Amino acid sequence: MINNTAGYILLLALTIVLYDVVTHLDEEIDYIVRSRFTSVKTIFILCRYLPFIIGALRMYEVVGEDYIDANLCLVLCRSSTWISFLQMACVEFIFILRTYALWGCSKRVLFYLLAAYLTTCVIGISSLQIYTGALPADACYGPANPGASWLLTSFAALISLEIGLFGMSMYRVLSQYRAASGQLLKSLVRNNIVYFGASVALNILNIVGILLIPIATWPTGIMEIAQILFQGLLATRMQLDLWKADSREVESTMVTMSMTEFAVARSESTVYQNSHLATPNC
Repeated sequence: MINNTAGYILLLALTIVLYDVVTHLDEEIDYIVRSRFTSVKTIFILCRYLPFIIGALRMYEVVGEDYIDANLCLVLCRSSTWISFLQMACVEFIFILRTYALWGCSKRVLFYLLAAYLTTCVIGISSLQIYTGALPADACYGPANPGASWLLTSFAALISLEIGLFGMSMYRVLSQYRAASGQLLKSLVRNNIVYFGASVALNILNIVGILLIPIATWPTGIMEIAQILFQGLLATRMQLDLWKADSREVESTMVTMSMTEFAVARSESTVYQNSHLATPNC
């Protein structure tokens, strides 16, 4: 029997992620086998399957205190929190790479992107250290974590980073849209808007919950994890959607283009009209 509301939320999130993995497994295998960017494939796999590790570590939300010792539960809670941070870092790094390639692999843009990314990571690590350090011994089944308010800082930093990435990506894409409005470009615009809207909505939900709902009532830890699971799901679905759009584009126009980097190899690309804007190996 499920222990509490947090258990239902966790199971619902994991069920949705599992359903998406099962129904798109053939596309995922095709992407992993055919894509030539090993490092990005590694990040994709982490985003895709870390949720199940996180879910396994949070099973105490489902089974209850009768089955898991309080000390072990505290270790599981802290471990799942840090693995969730790794998941979110991988998700955001995918968008860092995509934005970098959209801007023609500019070293100046890369510097600003990495600076913003690392700043967000440092803020997140600092906030999580305080959050996990404040966990009481009976954190799993006792009172809520008094350090939960520190998560507001990491949520604010995450929103700031995503607004910046969204703005840079959309500006670059829309500046090319009139000249070239192929299926790949349309997919990018649609996916960016969906991801940004969902991400901001989830961040605001968590921020409002922490600010306005009593700390003993709002399931901060599980809501944060649910947000990370859904953002990871959206990011990987975007990867697969763009991979399919890229494959159709290649078959119909013979334009070679990296789905992950959006870096074109030929000057006749349907996204960029000038070959110097991006390179396939930048």
